[in-house]
Amino acid sequence: MRRFQAIAANGLLAIHLLLIFLLFFQDKVVIPAWLQPLGRLHPMLLHIPIGLLAFVGLLWVFRNSFGGNSFEPIFRFLVTLVAVSAALSALMGFFLSREGGYTDHLLNWHKYSGVALSLLAYGLFLVQQQPITKPLLFNSLLALSTVCLFVSGHFGASLTHGEDYLFPTKEGEMANVFTDDTPIFISTIEPILKAKCYSCHNEQKQKGGLLMSSLAGLLKGGKNGPVWVAGDPLNSHLIQRANLPLDDKKHMPPKGKPQLSPDETALLTAWIRAGAATKKTLRALAQNDPLRPFVQARLSQQSQPIGQPAIQYSFDAASAATLEKVNTPFRVVVPIAYESPALQASFFVRQAYKPEHLSGLSDVKTQLVSLNLANMPVRDEDLKTIAQFGNLEKLVLNNTEITGKTLDELKPLSNLRSLALSGTKVNQDALRTLTQLPGLKDVFVWNTPITPTELAVLQKQYKSIRFEAGYIPSDTEILKLNPPMLVNEQTVVTPQTLITFRHPLRDVTIRYTTDGTEPDSLNGPVYQKPFAVNGLAVVKARATKPNWSASDLIEYTFFVGRYKPIEAELVNQPNPQYMGEGGKTLIDQKKGTIDNFKDAAWLGFREKPFEAYFTFDQPIALKSVTLSVGKNIGSFIMPPASIELWGGPDKAHLKLLQKLQPEQPQKVIPARIDGVYMTLKGEPYSVVKVVARPVAKLPAWHPGKGQPGWFFVDEVLFN
Repeated sequence: MRRFQAIAANGLLAIHLLLIFLLFFQDKVVIPAWLQPLGRLHPMLLHIPIGLLAFVGLLWVFRNSFGGNSFEPIFRFLVTLVAVSAALSALMGFFLSREGGYTDHLLNWHKYSGVALSLLAYGLFLVQQQPITKPLLFNSLLALSTVCLFVSGHFGASLTHGEDYLFPTKEGEMANVFTDDTPIFISTIEPILKAKCYSCHNEQKQKGGLLMSSLAGLLKGGKNGPVWVAGDPLNSHLIQRANLPLDDKKHMPPKGKPQLSPDETALLTAWIRAGAATKKTLRALAQNDPLRPFVQARLSQQSQPIGQPAIQYSFDAASAATLEKVNTPFRVVVPIAYESPALQASFFVRQAYKPEHLSGLSDVKTQLVSLNLANMPVRDEDLKTIAQFGNLEKLVLNNTEITGKTLDELKPLSNLRSLALSGTKVNQDALRTLTQLPGLKDVFVWNTPITPTELAVLQKQYKSIRFEAGYIPSDTEILKLNPPMLVNEQTVVTPQTLITFRHPLRDVTIRYTTDGTEPDSLNGPVYQKPFAVNGLAVVKARATKPNWSASDLIEYTFFVGRYKPIEAELVNQPNPQYMGEGGKTLIDQKKGTIDNFKDAAWLGFREKPFEAYFTFDQPIALKSVTLSVGKNIGSFIMPPASIELWGGPDKAHLKLLQKLQPEQPQKVIPARIDGVYMTLKGEPYSVVKVVARPVAKLPAWHPGKGQPGWFFVDEVLFN
């Protein structure tokens, strides 16, 4: 024990002399790279002196309750541990402070109070070296140490969690009340950033020189540049960092912190792609805007604001069995909020719609308060069925076949507040029938035959209803068209699948190509009817219209799969972060998205090559095999270095059919999903093995040169 005390005494003296020296010359101190990891031990180490000091205080208060001679050496040992751990914590904290990214005034308060605590603990150590006959000095040092502990802890918490962490303001306690007129940034984007990013990028702690807790800081960016590039999510740091592997040191949020969910990543991506407007509201979005469903879904997930009572419904919730019955692949029925009995229903895939699918909601007609039939072939006669949903509050009929002749069928819907009729043939007279609905507040009539003059007359006559026609350009203004809309839900198709495009505006010409060239207002076939593709096809399309600027080019890669294996067996398991659903991921005809490689549709390989067996129920005369692979240079996701294709009657008798080395990128290019197409001679095979090896070392031009690359695959197609 004496040797330990002697070593501790010398060590404590040396550490405190070093701390005092570092504080006096801190502006000139440069921490070498090998010492920086020690500084990051500070958050873990600081809890030791906190607990020990509290324990020492309790022992000191009740010291007279302990008998015998063993109390004093044990107590002296514990005080020594307090002093040593406090000194090391202060030293590690100084190292960490030199990394920067912290607010100076809070950092200084935390730094100096932390060193003061260490010095007081050193004082306790020196006092207890001798028998304490006059405890006044020890009591004073112990009390000062406790006060200093609380002060240092408060400023430390303020650095990492914000200044109002211990004593939150009333504004922080109250949730915001969001409406359709609240900017999307405030209602949906800012809450995500606050939950996942503020802890490291706030006024007190600005990692990478980036302040994310204010709009000005976000727009300014950090040392790596802007947080986002409006309209280009794949080249935006926010999305790039979120899509990096979790173990990558540049992945954000860092490993161990709360991560972005796939839904949050998708929302941020959609918002940036839509232009990252910080003032645009949900009400200002067109009904067919791709961002709208992401925002609405996010708002529906948020809890009811504090201080504002939730909407109370008198009806009972539908049973789980009933909900299972009314949900189909083309009709989704879910609660509007957690534990709410009210339901919302949405329909998908225009070709699959049938009127009986609408009447099939009769089992939940009492609970249904929101119905989305946008882009469905709903006709006037279907409104009679909709009128049976007596508690309906929101009805979306955008781009349907509604003409308005039977809008009076909706009169029984006394609770209807919002009605969307954009892209339909309703006229002024039809809208007048809606004015009899007592609860109606909003009517959306974008792209309808109603003229601005007629709309102004209606608005003047019926002031309690807001008629929204969207932005109406002047005669001399040239606007840019939206790109054509792909109707197909899947890009994995059969040779019989027809590729279908549409556009919400009338008199728009859609031109497309399948040969790799880019269509414009003059070049490329005019889209007149759905068409089929064979093999691997890259379809490019653009919308044009007289007196309008042509739309941006859109591009879709279609993968044709004629034969489906009965089993896909992985030889090597993917990286644990990107396991997908195992082998069946490769043959389920579910495509991953280029914006989110964490999607379960992807399998990711880095440490081991991708190797899988595909088994058919009978020999298939194969003419081609296509791999659908991801490519995101910034996220280290590259085409495979090589691909081997094996085939035979069983696993034990396979022969090498083809070996391919796909072309590698020579610079950073936009992320995309590509197909690697391999032709065969049409010989029959019962088992096929595919081996794809990730790039072993990224090239010299790549920011991660020398590191291993990733290989991502979501489908393997056979023809």
